[in-house]
Amino acid sequence: MEALVGTGGWDYFSTEDRDKLRAYSKLFSFVEVNSTFYNMPGLGAVRSWRRRVPRGFVFSVKCNRAATHELGLKPAEETFRVLEGMLAVCRLLGSQMLVLQTPPDLGVDGEKVMEVSSILKSLKEERVGVFWEARSLRGDESRSRVEASMLREGLTPVVDLSVDEPVKGSEVVYSRLFSHGALEYGEELIELIDRRASGSGAERAVLTFHGAHMYLDAARYIERKRRDEGSNTNF
Repeated sequence: MEALVGTGGWDYFSTEDRDKLRAYSKLFSFVEVNSTFYNMPGLGAVRSWRRRVPRGFVFSVKCNRAATHELGLKPAEETFRVLEGMLAVCRLLGSQMLVLQTPPDLGVDGEKVMEVSSILKSLKEERVGVFWEARSLRGDESRSRVEASMLREGLTPVVDLSVDEPVKGSEVVYSRLFSHGALEYGEELIELIDRRASGSGAERAVLTFHGAHMYLDAARYIERKRRDEGSNTNF
């Protein structure tokens, strides 16, 4: 199984190099761009991100909160405008992954999945896959049914493999991994994440670490995989 392992951004990467993205890309081959959630970047800045990393470096892009949090992914003109802007960022980065993170107070059911699917299909962008972290589904009894609805509509549910099992039938396991208190990820938790990813049956695992120790946690996961699978393994 192909694995992409990285973190939620490069802004906090500790380095003496003034270009944090360039320094980050020397250690990791993947990053989830989280700054796009807070601000719509200028296209010139986006082009510079692509230029500053190696050719094979992979980006995923988190959707701006205007669409997910302020507009609730409703079929409104502004929602379409924001999503079109996000897809333009994906195209410039050569990214095939757009991440939607919706808040706990936005109810997500089968009807909402159909509504969002209709919006995305109208944008006619088939090269970018959509990965959806619906936080209202945490602990919800309907979660498995809603996630199955997402898969039928070509949307990939996002999970946190440190607490969740992977979604059955998904070709890609996209996991956003968050800190457990102030502690770094220990060996047992990293082993659990790896076991769930490897046993998912998916063709690809995308693991994005978040939190105060995300760079160390991601590096520790990569180092473990290299020990287990051989020094030539690429991540």
